[in-house]
Amino acid sequence: MQPCKHTQTSSTSSQRTSAAQPHQIPWWDDLTPAAHAELELPADTGLSQPVWDVIVVGGGVAGLSAALSACSGGLQVALLEREARLGYGATGRNAGILSAGVNMGLSELQADDPLVSLWISTTQALQELVLAAQEPDSLLSAQLTGALMLAESKHAARYLAREARARQAAGLHAEQWTPAQVAEATDGRLNVQSVQSALWLPNEGRIHPLTLLAHLARQARTQGVVLAGQARVRSNEVITTTRHGSHWRVTLHDGRVLSTRTLIRATGPIARPNARIYALAFAVDLPETFPLFWDASPFTYADFRPGNGRLGVSGGRYGKAGGTQHDQRYHAQLAARTQCWLPELTGQEPSYQWAVDLYVTPDLLPELQPLGEIAPGFSIEGLGALGVLPGMILGRQAGQFISK
Repeated sequence: MQPCKHTQTSSTSSQRTSAAQPHQIPWWDDLTPAAHAELELPADTGLSQPVWDVIVVGGGVAGLSAALSACSGGLQVALLEREARLGYGATGRNAGILSAGVNMGLSELQADDPLVSLWISTTQALQELVLAAQEPDSLLSAQLTGALMLAESKHAARYLAREARARQAAGLHAEQWTPAQVAEATDGRLNVQSVQSALWLPNEGRIHPLTLLAHLARQARTQGVVLAGQARVRSNEVITTTRHGSHWRVTLHDGRVLSTRTLIRATGPIARPNARIYALAFAVDLPETFPLFWDASPFTYADFRPGNGRLGVSGGRYGKAGGTQHDQRYHAQLAARTQCWLPELTGQEPSYQWAVDLYVTPDLLPELQPLGEIAPGFSIEGLGALGVLPGMILGRQAGQFISK
């Protein structure tokens, strides 16, 4: 068994293709009819009232969370999604991982940095989702599994030690583990030959992202949010009139004009992408308790979703948005990396492989940005490659600010 960090991709493996690809993205194959129904959006659904309290642009996790939060504050809310159903954006193309915080080390932040609070709030949101998935007739598929960060070098091991101390100081659960403990927790199926140390994070989990959208859409409809599909926004501008005061005029691509006192833009990281992230999935029979795992440096995420017999993988290097002739090679490198960590997959072709184009930068951090200075509004920014939980938190914050 070879150490994972020495794995090289041969010219033969770089030409591999996925022979069994009924759909490019696996999530759609697992949905129940009830979840499918919640993702469908009518094109014309009561958008004719004179002025809305809030219009949310974008039907991903952040947009739905913002709409729910604003509606719970007693406001009349409409959500506009450009597609005919939810799930065609970044949420429906992700790797299905529930990770607390943001895509950087907690040890890299100062103790008084506002971003530290994201680890606390996203951990709480994760627990809420896991509990909601256990309710009768829930559409949501989410499970707490824990995760392993694996260090294959002395530098990465030192980083994990710092990260453990930072997480513990913030009141989060984190334990440093030996390779032997990793082997025991994974029933010897994970290749630990190159592992020097590991960080065990019990408050991590996996989720079926389309069920999350269905779950949030059901909640939004129940609370009275109007969800409209095929509502692509062409422009938005601030208008001042004697009758309505300062408000937003939102013009759709089909010529319809809507008015709203407050605008929340949650179009996500796919609006102006600059990089491509790769993903694939292998068919494999692992226990439901098998943890998420990824290597500490570089980050290559891999997780198994119980009940569907797959190991989903996302990460590795970024490619060019829109794709190049190197895409297949990048997928092959990701497959080879996965087969090194889980040797029983050696020689097996991935059942699915896909990619998503996102806007990402090295210093990308999630935040709410004000829109204009006259009419109130927010733009939810910085969610590229950061997962669903920061989007939920920022969406809720936007709705709470508007409801005050």
